[in-house]
Amino acid sequence: MFQRFFDDGLAQSSFLIGCDRTNQAVVVDPRRDASIYAEAARQAGVSIVAAIETHIHADFVSGAHELAARDIVVRCGPGSALGFPHREAKDTERLVVGDLTLTFLHTPGHTPEHVCVLAELPSQPRRLLTGDLLFVGAVGRPDLLGEGHTRDLANQLYASLQRVMTFDDDVEVHPGHGAGSLCGAGIGKDPFTTIGGERRQNPLLRCASREEFVTAVLGDLPETPPYFKRMKRVNREGPPLLGLLDRRKPLPGIRPTAAAALTADGALILDLRDQAAFAEGHPAGALNTAFGPKIGYWSGWLLEENTPIILLAAEQAEANEAATQLLRVGLDRIEGWIEGGFAAWNAAGLPVASFDRLLPAELRARLAARETFTLLDVRSAKEWSHDHIPGSVNIPIGDLSERLHELLRDAPVATICEAGYRSSLAASLLAREGHPHVVNVAGGMAAYREQEIA
Repeated sequence: MFQRFFDDGLAQSSFLIGCDRTNQAVVVDPRRDASIYAEAARQAGVSIVAAIETHIHADFVSGAHELAARDIVVRCGPGSALGFPHREAKDTERLVVGDLTLTFLHTPGHTPEHVCVLAELPSQPRRLLTGDLLFVGAVGRPDLLGEGHTRDLANQLYASLQRVMTFDDDVEVHPGHGAGSLCGAGIGKDPFTTIGGERRQNPLLRCASREEFVTAVLGDLPETPPYFKRMKRVNREGPPLLGLLDRRKPLPGIRPTAAAALTADGALILDLRDQAAFAEGHPAGALNTAFGPKIGYWSGWLLEENTPIILLAAEQAEANEAATQLLRVGLDRIEGWIEGGFAAWNAAGLPVASFDRLLPAELRARLAARETFTLLDVRSAKEWSHDHIPGSVNIPIGDLSERLHELLRDAPVATICEAGYRSSLAASLLAREGHPHVVNVAGGMAAYREQEIA
């Protein structure tokens, strides 16, 4: 068996590989909600005998500790030094699982301990699981251990890529991330590629020299979320065990008055409703992370590790899914969800806030009238440099908490992003911090461009 599990929000891939003859399987780069592999193994009639970490991950909490707690052997690269039971594989060491042979290749560059895994099974294509070394059309970033290690790792990345490119063209490449991940720049959307395909299409592999490669890879580094450093520590030490190989109990419901009391003691409400509903009315001080695959991603950017979190959702299933996403980025203090949602909060007479939404035409009219306000573009610096509204101020959403002092406290602020998700989150953050005049541009730059064409 060969099964890929893809987390859209973090653009992260994990794999379950097994031998049908012996009914044994191995998990590669497991995510924290490890019950997904246990359930897949149960349905396939196989048992999980090992877990492999290609490296110590920076962008999500690994499930390796959960699996190790169930006496599943965790294998990892040289020098990983994990804080829970594991075995470090030597270069070219093999793990044989029935008819399946897994060969570890020490491929430093993204991290010093990084390994790729060559999976070979009779009558199956050879598959190279490349972790964060080689992606579809891109390569891993070498800068996550700090400036003092970056150039050395970039040189090692070049050498490791040269090594794996000696494989035959038809060897399949199954990377640990897809498009949208910040573990590499310009990652393609396809779930996998081949050595031959990368030889032809990957611009970083066409560099004529090591020096040209190092210059190119260091010249196009993605943003670095502040939680990445914390993820490294958590995954090395082993995150708190949650028992996620068992089916998790639903989140407890919390009465609105009890939720309000918790917020008075420092808890934060994450409102999962869409941007329009949130703008019309929401619990005062709540942040808007609209339901979808990016709840954990953006919460990881903005929230502190031990923040007590209360979820406000349309239904419990949404709250449960949001809680799982939060756990994947190490936000473990999830108190529960508000029973009855916003209607119950409002009916209880608890504090409510709101803000206006600007349509693109209204934004154009205000700009034309030269009204005095700050147009805050919270997209990435790369997005902003590609195109933006003249006069706008760029503070990426991930930097906003630390750069609030750059905005005049009493000046009106209109937030804008590409489609409205990040700008609604930014508007809610500004309102929570006491900015009295905040509006959100509905539909973002995408709608603004469409209105211009129309």
